[in-house]
Amino acid sequence: MTTYAPGSPSWFDLGSPDVAASVAFYTGLLGWTATEISEPEAGGYTTFHRDGKLVAAVAYHQIDTPYHRPYGPDGQQGMPAIWTVYFTTDDAEALNERAPKAGGETIMTPMEVMGLGKMAVYADPAGAAFAVWEPMAMKGAELIGQPGSVRWVELVTTDVEGSAAFYRDTMGLTTAPGDGSPVWQVAGKTVGGVRKLGETGAVRPYWAVTFGVEDCDATARKAVELGGSVENAPADTPLGRRADLLDPHGAGFSVVS
Repeated sequence: MTTYAPGSPSWFDLGSPDVAASVAFYTGLLGWTATEISEPEAGGYTTFHRDGKLVAAVAYHQIDTPYHRPYGPDGQQGMPAIWTVYFTTDDAEALNERAPKAGGETIMTPMEVMGLGKMAVYADPAGAAFAVWEPMAMKGAELIGQPGSVRWVELVTTDVEGSAAFYRDTMGLTTAPGDGSPVWQVAGKTVGGVRKLGETGAVRPYWAVTFGVEDCDATARKAVELGGSVENAPADTPLGRRADLLDPHGAGFSVVS
């Protein structure tokens, strides 16, 4: 069973205005299978699997704040579409006390989710939205770092120093020098990175997800065939060959091989 230390990114879900369309796009692009949770209280929450292992999910997006529109108020019509990164915590209620004291804003206070865990949603001082997860029955993604799963997360921001202080005080994340930009660490293990705002079309800070794929160039072409678009064409980077994409509803993500 995959477990995550507090502060580690452990779960990833897409808020979408059209779950069926999002399921068609991502299953076609990343080789996922999709399973809708049958309980009525799940509200259509649909999980994605790769090779039988849980990797991510999609839900009808019910939160609309400026923090959930990294591409600006005119970047998406109707409810926004955005990937949310969840960080493991061992005490959601205690973190809920720390986040505002560290300069963050509470978007959703801790709530238990069907016995699976507790979640809460915040924005950091620069305006990047993120969620936390106190695991119960569900620990997080069962596959990570491999093709067909999340390989990397990044905070896209203009305020690295302020963000570093916030995430340190809130979740115990530390920063260390990386290949051109800082990286996030938990107990000395690198769990993510930092990217400058402006490298994509986003105009507000946000947490970005990068999925591992077998062939970045082929995946970028496939995304366009499925109704998505390319923000930054495939290019060689320290992480690997990478492309920045938008899904059909304007949610940004990257792929790397």
